[in-house]
Amino acid sequence: MNEEIQRELDILQEAVNNEQTFEKKVAKAKKLWNSKGGAKGEKAFENVREVLYGLCVYEGLCNYCEQNEANDIEHIYPKSFFPTKAFLWENYLLACKQCNSGYKLDECYVLDNNDDIFEVKRGEEPKYSVVAFINPRVENPSDFMILNLKTFKFEIIPDLNQKDSNKVKATLEILELNQRDTLIVARKSAGKHYYEMMDRLVRILKAANQEELQQVLTPYDEYFNFSQPLDDIKSEIKASYKKYIGSYQHPSVWQSIKKIDSKISPKWKTIFEKIPEALDW
Repeated sequence: MNEEIQRELDILQEAVNNEQTFEKKVAKAKKLWNSKGGAKGEKAFENVREVLYGLCVYEGLCNYCEQNEANDIEHIYPKSFFPTKAFLWENYLLACKQCNSGYKLDECYVLDNNDDIFEVKRGEEPKYSVVAFINPRVENPSDFMILNLKTFKFEIIPDLNQKDSNKVKATLEILELNQRDTLIVARKSAGKHYYEMMDRLVRILKAANQEELQQVLTPYDEYFNFSQPLDDIKSEIKASYKKYIGSYQHPSVWQSIKKIDSKISPKWKTIFEKIPEALDW
């Protein structure tokens, strides 16, 4: 974040911090958030959005559901409960409108001194300062939870301490990541698609000549330069598949495939034996 943008954020945050009571801080934060403090603030947040776009779980995807386009600048620490973080750069990420406005809203859970979950009611100042929520800006969600590829629901990683386990529970509850049928169906479809892509890539790399290779490609594969030697064409195709997988929806499905199914599923084991470098994709 460049100095000029940071300065605008600091000015807005200082205006909030100068209010004397929690209630006034919340009101000021909401007012300034809606107005962005004027034209200079609006310009600053255009830049903020651009930078956050590149920080998405995969470019442009919602950091929460991993499916929809990320359009909303989301406060990880809700401004209604933590107004002193309303204009902190590190408190922002991009989320889709459904996750931001339909699920997260102003729901807030914090962890008390015993790392137990404590719900904060709207209008109340939190008694504790640590939110019970996984922060994708500084935490990797895959360190806390793993997708079960039989149910396509997230599960808490075994042996987490109480603090981290409660963060997962609250995150899943607030965002309803295991309750939304559309997400579960989409994750399952993503799993099938990942397998079809990788199985096709194995067959492409196995092709003995260009004719065999072209028979495996779909009508929707991008154009490749077939004037090159066969091995160069295969390398180009493999690079395009790697890029595609790296920008596809529901990356948590791919992460679970690499972590779990690559070891226990005969079909996936075969694929990763043929393309072992894909474990690093």
